[in-house]
Amino acid sequence: MAGLAGRLTRRFAPSAAGSGIPHVEAVLLRLRPLNWRRLLPVKFAGGLLSIGAGLSLGREGPTVQMGAAAGKALAHVLRVPRRSESHLIASGAGAGLAAAFNAPLAGFIFVLEELQRELSPLTYGTALISALAADIITRAFTGQLPSFHVSGYPAPPLGALPLAALVGVVCGLLGVAFNRGLLGTLRQFHNPRWLPVWAQPVAVGALAGLVAWWLPEAVGSGHQTAEHILRGQIAAPQVILALLAVKFGLTMVSYATGVPGGIFAPLLTLGALAGLLVGEAGARYVPGFTGAPAAFAVLGMGALFSAVVRAPLTGIVLIIEMTANYEQLFAVAVAALVAYLVAEHLREKPVYEALLEYDLHRSDQQPQEAGEPALVDLVVEPRSVMDGRRVRDLGLPPGCLLVTLKRGGREIVPGGDTLLQPGDQLVVIVAGEAMHAIPDLRRAARCALD
Repeated sequence: MAGLAGRLTRRFAPSAAGSGIPHVEAVLLRLRPLNWRRLLPVKFAGGLLSIGAGLSLGREGPTVQMGAAAGKALAHVLRVPRRSESHLIASGAGAGLAAAFNAPLAGFIFVLEELQRELSPLTYGTALISALAADIITRAFTGQLPSFHVSGYPAPPLGALPLAALVGVVCGLLGVAFNRGLLGTLRQFHNPRWLPVWAQPVAVGALAGLVAWWLPEAVGSGHQTAEHILRGQIAAPQVILALLAVKFGLTMVSYATGVPGGIFAPLLTLGALAGLLVGEAGARYVPGFTGAPAAFAVLGMGALFSAVVRAPLTGIVLIIEMTANYEQLFAVAVAALVAYLVAEHLREKPVYEALLEYDLHRSDQQPQEAGEPALVDLVVEPRSVMDGRRVRDLGLPPGCLLVTLKRGGREIVPGGDTLLQPGDQLVVIVAGEAMHAIPDLRRAARCALD
C-alpha cells in the first residue's frame, strides 16, 4: 500500500507529496501552480493508502491541501477573477482544517496566522464563512462531539503554572529537534546513495509493520494513542519514553518517503507524550502536586504545535476546540507561548517555511511561468519595514506598482509623498515576470528591520 501510494504520487501528481501545506503556501505566493484535477484524486487515494498502511502520518495536512484544491476548482468553475483566487484557495484550506479537526475557529485562525497573514475584511470574511460551513457539514455527518472524547480536567492551580512553563520548555526543544530532524531525514532520503526512490515507501511500510507488531500505539496517525493518553490509560514512564522515541523516528522516515500524509496528528501525539512525561515527573517529584498528570498532555499538544508550526494562536484554539477543555485555556496559553519563545530564541524556522525553502532550492521545477499581472493585498503592520515610509522610499521591486491604499474606510490613490501608516490596506499590482517578488512584499509589510 505504501509503495502504491508513492508510485501514484510520483507518476501523476508530485505536488501531492507530504502534507501539502508548503505547496499551498507556495501557490498563494505565486511560486507554484495548483493542478486541482490531478491533485485531488491522487491526494485522496494516496492518503488513504499511506495512512491506512500504518505510516506515522495524519490526514489533516492532506485535507488542508484538498480543501485548497477545491477552492481552486470552484474559482475555475465560477470563473472568478484571478485576484480573488487566492482567497478561495486559502479559505478552502482553512475549511479543510476545520473539517478534519472539527474545529472551525482553528481553521479560521490558521488562514490568518499561517496562510494569508493579513487582516483585510475579504480575507477574514471568506475564511470564517468557509470554516463554519465546513464544520456544520462535518457535524451533520459525524455528530457534535469534539475530536477527542475525554473527560474535562479542572483548571490547574496557579502553583502549577511553573510546570506548564516547563512543558513549554520541553516542547520547545522537542519542536526544534523535530524540525531539524525532518529536514535532515529528507536530505538523506533524497540522497541517491541510499534506497532507490521507488523502494523507500516500501521499506518504511515494512518498518511500520514491524513496529506495529512490537508497539502498535506508535503506528498510524496517533489519534487513538493521544486519546488513550488524555484518558490516563498510559502512565508508565518507560512506555511513554519508548513511544516518544519510536513515534518520533517513524514520523521522520514516513514523511521523508514523499507519500501523501501530514504531520499535524503525529505532532499532537508527540506533544501529548511530552506533556504527560512532565506531568508524571511533577506527580512524583513536586511536593503538593494536585493536578492530574494526563492534564499536562493537553498542554503538551498545544505547546509542540506552537514550537513546530510557529502559529501559537492556532495551536491554542485548536487544542481547546479538539478537547473541549476550556478550563485549560490559560495553562495551554502559557505552555504554548513558552514553547514559541524557546523555538524563536534558537532561531529555528517554522516547519512549513523551512520545507518550502527546501523544496524551492532542491526542485528543478521553476516558479510559474510569467502570465497575466496579479493584484496582491497587503496590510501594513506596526513597526514593519513599510511603517512610516513614503511610497517613493519603499524601494518596490521592478514590476511592482502600488495602485490603491485604503485607510479608515477611505480609498486613496497614493503618490510618491504618501506616508504609510499601520493598518493601511495596500493593493499592489505585480507583473507576471515579477511573481518572485511577492514574498518580499509580504515580508516588508509585516516584518521589522533587523
